[in-house]
Order: sequence, then C-alpha cells, then structure tokens
Amino acid sequence: YTATANASWLQGRHDVRFGIDTNRNHINHWQPPSTAGGARGGFTFSGGVTALKGGSSPNRFNSLADFMLGMPQAISKSLVGLATIREWVFGLYFRDRWQITPNLTATLGLRWEYYPLPTRDHRGIERYDPEDNKVYIGGIAGIPDNAGSEASKRGFAPRVGLAYRIRNAHVLRAGYGITIDPFSIGRSMRSNYPTVITGDWSGPNSYQPFATLARGIPALVFPDISTGVLDMPEDVEANFIAKGVFRRGYIQSWNLIYEAQLPWSFVGSAGYVATRSIRQRTSLELNSAPPGGGNAGRAMYLKFGRTASTEEHAAWQTSQYDSLQASLDRRFKGGLMVKTAYTWSKAMGYNDNSNDRPFFLYPAAWHRNRALQGFDRTHVFRTAWMWNLPFGTNQKWGHGAVANALLGGWQVNGIFSSYTGTPFTVTSSGASLNAPGNSQVADQVKANVAKLGGIGNNNPWLDPLAFRAVTEVRFGNSGRNMLRGPGVVNLDMGLFRRFKLTERTDLQFRAEAFNITNTPHFNNPSSNASNMSLNPDGSLKSSGSFMAILSAAQDQRSFRFGLRFSF
Repeated sequence: YTATANASWLQGRHDVRFGIDTNRNHINHWQPPSTAGGARGGFTFSGGVTALKGGSSPNRFNSLADFMLGMPQAISKSLVGLATIREWVFGLYFRDRWQITPNLTATLGLRWEYYPLPTRDHRGIERYDPEDNKVYIGGIAGIPDNAGSEASKRGFAPRVGLAYRIRNAHVLRAGYGITIDPFSIGRSMRSNYPTVITGDWSGPNSYQPFATLARGIPALVFPDISTGVLDMPEDVEANFIAKGVFRRGYIQSWNLIYEAQLPWSFVGSAGYVATRSIRQRTSLELNSAPPGGGNAGRAMYLKFGRTASTEEHAAWQTSQYDSLQASLDRRFKGGLMVKTAYTWSKAMGYNDNSNDRPFFLYPAAWHRNRALQGFDRTHVFRTAWMWNLPFGTNQKWGHGAVANALLGGWQVNGIFSSYTGTPFTVTSSGASLNAPGNSQVADQVKANVAKLGGIGNNNPWLDPLAFRAVTEVRFGNSGRNMLRGPGVVNLDMGLFRRFKLTERTDLQFRAEAFNITNTPHFNNPSSNASNMSLNPDGSLKSSGSFMAILSAAQDQRSFRFGLRFSF
C-alpha cells in the first residue's frame, strides 16, 4: 500500500517541491528455502566420502560412488509455517531548482528515509542472539516487537546538481547524491526460526558422511513459543540482524558530463559517472571454520556446539563503480533518428549482490572477496536507428501513384549491441579444505591463461592446464572472478510499413527479427577444476567439462509479425 503527497511552490528564480512517501509492505508466504533441502529434504553427495585424503581432488565420479554407497556427507530439510511480514517505509523530501543566473541552474535537495524493523502479522519479529544462543520472539511474554534490535533514524540523503551553459550549444553538468539502500530487511527475516525451521546436518569433516540413506532425515518439530525465549538447536539454521541499531548502507553517486550540439542535428555527450555502495548489505556466515577445521573448528561450535549455518544480515564493506560514458544521438530529422551509447567501466566489490554470501567466509580470508563484480562488463556499445525511407507522398522520391503504392510508408529500424563477457571464478572441490561455510578456488599454475576458443566437452574455451584442483588443507591461490567469458554481439532488425486508410485511421504492418544473424551467445565455461583428469605425468587425460562451454543463451533467431491499427 502506497500513499504519496507532493506540493510545488514557484517563487522568483526558485522552483520548490516537497512531499512525503509512505509504503506498507506485506509478505504472506509458504515457501521452503530451495537451498536447504526444501520441505521434502535433500542429500548432498560431495564426493569426499570416497575420495583418498591427500590424493586427487574428488570429482563427479566420487559423488556417484558416495550415492551408490548411500553415504551423504550432508543432509538438510525445512519445516515451514506461514511466513508473514509487515513492514513500513517512510520518506520525506525537499528540492529547490534554483536559476542562479541565465546560464547556471542548481538543483538542491534533501531526503530523509526511515525503515522501521518488520513485524509478523500477529506479533513482533524474532531475533537470534549469537552471544547466548537463544532466540527472542518479539511480542511474546513482554519482549518488545523489535526483540532488541532497532532501525537507525539517520537516513538523510542530500543531493546537489549543477548545469552550466557555456555557450548556446555547450552544457556542463555535474551532480552528487546519496541514496539510502532500500533493500527489504523483512524479506531477509521472513524465514527466521521458528517460523521456518531448516535442519542442517553434516559429517564431522569433509571425508566422513553424516549418516546413511537408510537412517533417513532427522525429525524436526515446531517448539512451544509461549515463553518468548527459545534455546537454538545446534543443527537448525539461524538468520538474524544484530542486537542494537541497524544502520542501513547507502550509495554515493556522482558525475561530470559535457554535452554539445553538433552539426547535422547530432548531440554528443561524454563524462565520468561513478558510484560507491557503502556498507553493502550481505549475508555473513558466522559459523565458518578455518582450513582443516571441520565441524569442530566452526566458530559457533566452539561456543555452543552449533554445526548449522548461522547468518547475520549485515551492512558490510564497500563496492565501487567507475565509468566513462559517451553518447552520440541524432534527433529525428529528415526521417532519420540515431542513438549511440558507449560505456567503459569497472565494478569492484566483495559480493555480487545483496542476496549473495561472500565467496570466502572465514574472517581471515575476507580480503580475498574483493574482486571484479560478476556483472562487470568492461565495454558496452549499442546503437539504434529508425529510418523512414524517402519514398512516397511528401517524401523526396517516388511521388507517383505506382511508386507511392509500392515504396511509400516503409520504415527500417534496428538495434546493434556489442559488449564484453562477464567474469567467473575457477573453483575446486572443498574436500581437502575441510572448512565448512567456505567455498574453494583452484590453483593457477601458469602465469597466463591461453584462450583456445573451443566449444563443447573436451574442447575447452580456455587452457585447462593453467589450473589444478587443490588437494591440500588450504585455499587455492586463484582469485574470485579472475577470468572472463565470451562477449556478446547481437543485431535486431525491424521492417515496418504504414498504410493510410482514412484521414483518421492507419494500419501498420510490422516484421521484426531478433538476433537476425542467429549468432550464438555462449554462457561462461564450466569452471570446476575437479572435473579435469590428469595422467600420472601431469599431462591432460581429459578436460571433461572443465573450461568447456556447454550452453548458450536461449535467444536464437526469431521472427515476429504484427498488424497495428490506429484510430
């Protein structure tokens, strides 16, 4: 539910606008977490149970062997109640567009946003406390609805923009602003214990199973919440925000752009555009272990015997984006319009988006998360055009009845795109790492990774021998998102014709072709080094799927035809 009120006041050189926004968000879900076995439960056959400790890294054949023996290394299952969330969002703003001189305009603004902590539809929210391993249920037995956490009220976001007309055909624009991160905490807290109970069981280390398939999945039971305080089971996942004031992150944005009117009806611009995401929201796993630690080395196991995931929804670290952005546009004139844009950019951060866990979760390895973002594309070029062909009535050529009937009313349009591929991480089995809560990367053993350009199994895109699976108790030496997949080149085209039926009615025929060249847009290659097989002398026996491209985007050439009647 949204309510918005705005007002404007014009006074001399000032154009003032102010207002209020309010939002009331509801969630009513029955949705088992798909990553935790779901309502039916799930088994993980990691391959470590049948792997040789100190030998080759486990591969998919080891996983199959684990399954054939009925020995899962981990088991998970969810018991789900109706997850309801009620959440308010409030915003106030003030903006003044000030015409300082005929050539200089300033836009000054300030916005205040407040995000109270969410509640359930019938009581407050739950909060797990990692200091005493208890869950406090808001609104029960005298516990406040926020259960000991509260939202910061310091969500002030200033903005300033300047536009200076150097000459009639040249403008310099600059701006700076802060935006409060609007990510819904209610969504993160939807599945808190005991509304959703997710059991998470694993063997004492990566080489031992938790149990056999014959033993089945341990039972989960909804607890009695009447006391308002529950002991947290050691094998049940916990999601929480910390006690005290939760300070949302924010995004700083700034730009400096020069724009000019050019000959032949073109307008060009170029400038620097950047953002900094301060205290980016993420899910921090507090129950990770160091290399070789196993379950007994988990941080929360040492305190409370907890073996299950324990995630804090935290405002954490900073990501950055810097870019050169340029455009060249031709306004619609003489039947022709062209729009062209180019971006050269770099995005760096600690995790790709606010729903992701960091890749390295052991605190001593946190610094290794800083890398290119998974959505980074160094170069992006796009151009679009629309051209009304110069034939027929009121056009340059073809004024006769026959020429008009055959050639009049045609339009050609299209979009051409070319951009760099996205980064990816070269992974490895984590069996030898034996550090629950963490992911593993491969070792890079060659200084340069050659591009081979192959497609399909055993025909790698990049040199597989540049990497090795890790079989020791340590993290691999390669970095997160250190390689890049194939780029994309695409052309969409359209051919339209307009028929004038009467003075007030038109009929337009449309023929459109998407990816008209039928160019495949390949996905990133498979990147698990443990899928590679080597001979005893270290030569490549089979790359398998490692470094092979096995799929492409489902955007093969397609045609669409239509008629549009206007009146």
